[in-house]
This record gives sequence, C-alpha cells and structure tokens, in this order.
Amino acid sequence: MSDISRRQFLGLSGVVAAVAGLGLVGCGGTGDTAADSTGDVASTLSGSISCSGATSFQPLVEKAADAFMDANPDVSIAIAAGGSGQGLSQIAEGSVQIGRSDVYAEEKLEADQCEGLVDNQVCIVGMGPIVNAGVDVDDLTLDQLKGIFLGQITNWSEVGGSDGAIQVIQREAGSGTRATFEAAVLGGETAPDSFRPVAEVDSSGTVVEQVAATEGSISYVAFNYMEGDGIKALTVGGVEPTQANVESGDFTIWAYEHMYTREDEDESTAAVTQAFIEFIMSDDFASTVVEEGFIPMADMQVKKDAEGNITAA
Repeated sequence: MSDISRRQFLGLSGVVAAVAGLGLVGCGGTGDTAADSTGDVASTLSGSISCSGATSFQPLVEKAADAFMDANPDVSIAIAAGGSGQGLSQIAEGSVQIGRSDVYAEEKLEADQCEGLVDNQVCIVGMGPIVNAGVDVDDLTLDQLKGIFLGQITNWSEVGGSDGAIQVIQREAGSGTRATFEAAVLGGETAPDSFRPVAEVDSSGTVVEQVAATEGSISYVAFNYMEGDGIKALTVGGVEPTQANVESGDFTIWAYEHMYTREDEDESTAAVTQAFIEFIMSDDFASTVVEEGFIPMADMQVKKDAEGNITAA
C-alpha cells in the first residue's frame, strides 16, 4: 500500500447520521465522549481534507473515508501513514486537518505545540504480543514480556519453550503502538543501550511480515493485525487478547485511538473534518469498527487516563 491513498467517488449523495457525540478535549484532557445526538450532517458538504499518522487504525479510517465519500461526492479525503509521531507533528504545524495517534499528544509534543489541538477519541485499540508460528510458547506473563523487551530474557527456554534465541522485532521510535505497549508492559523502564532488537520497522504490516519470516521472533501489534500465516498471538497471564477482555479491564494492553484536530482550522474544511469524525463514531459505523478489530467507545466498562491508570468507566 502506498503511503498516501486518495479515494474520490461520484455517485450517491445522502445524509450522514452523526448519532454519536464527539469527545472534544484540549491536549491535556481525558477526552470522555459526549453522549448526546447532534442531528444530521448536510449532504452538501464539499472540500478536501488530509489525515496522517498511526498505522494501527489506518485501515479503519480508510474504510470510513470510502463510505463517507460515497455519501458526500464533493468531499475528498487523503489518508497517509507515517506513525503517531508524524501525525501529531503535522497536525501541530497545520499541514494536515487530522492527526491520528495511539497516544496523547503531550506524550510526543512540547506544551506549546499542544495549544489549540482538540483530542477526539474515536475508538479503542487492543494490542498484544505475536510470535513466529514455530515458537512453542503460547502464554507469557507481563513480567516475562517485560524481561524480553528489556533484554533480560533472551532464550525461549527461560519462559517454558524449547532452547532457542528470542529475536525481538521492535517498532521504530515515534510509533504510538510502541509507546502504548511499553507503557503497559515496561512500566517506565527502558532497555539498556547494549540491547539491540533484530529489526526496527515502520508499520504494523511490516511487523507481521518480519515475525512470520524470522524464526524465534516476537513483537506486538494491534488486535486487527494478529491473524496471518506464519504468526500466532499469545495470551498474557492467561488472558486472551479479545474485545470483551479489554472492555472489562482484564486485558490491560490497550489505548485510545485519537484523531487530533485544530481549533483554528479554516472554516472551509472544519465542517468536513468534524462531520467525518462524527461519522466514524456513529452507530451506523459501529459494526465496521468492531469488524476491523477495534472497540467502540460506548462499549467500554473501564477507562484509562494519560498516565495509564485504569478505573471503572
């Protein structure tokens, strides 16, 4: 897939039902979603917007863009990859209308860059470890995961598997998926400079390819990337990486998917940008959110703050 894919469809004009509220929060807020209905978005929307950032939910956003442009033939939406860091940097400088991120903006940007940003939390992404299909380990505890990604555990025999070197495949610096995984698993600790993963890659899709091709390897991806030839997902502390277990708080490696916008966005594109985000959060699109491996905000029984603390919703 190219970094930027443009889709513009001519055909049905219609009405997009924005039936889920839009959580609008400043850069440092918690981003709880409003529950009220906002009514119909006019089908006369027109304009072009761009959206870059996290690859973890890029396929979901691409499907939303296709459906939204089907209903609004005078709208064009360009979707780019690049990772959370790039999405946040670009929305901060105003070069895109939406910056996708797996992490809060203040984790990547300076305080002055956060000024004027609006945090739209659109859904939940669960993440977990995957290994090469030849690895004869099916479960790891959080402590074992931590030891592996800190370079303290280096052989599968140390965690109940056959003798063989553990080959760590890491996401690149700036990845929101990496930041989320490390916050949930490493608890603020960092690997020593002497620890070197066998590869650092720039997208979730590349992680899957590398793990499938590398004997003894381990990495981590969002739930929607966990199926494929040559890989298998692990349970963590005996808990399966499923939507239900994230919703209940039993599986703790997850994050909000953020679509940051700007308060000072030009009026000519602001209406399109907000309508598109509301569409992604709508009841009409919720089934697609689930089909793509994500969790609608309304289904969560727990919430997580910017420090990673999980409490009842």
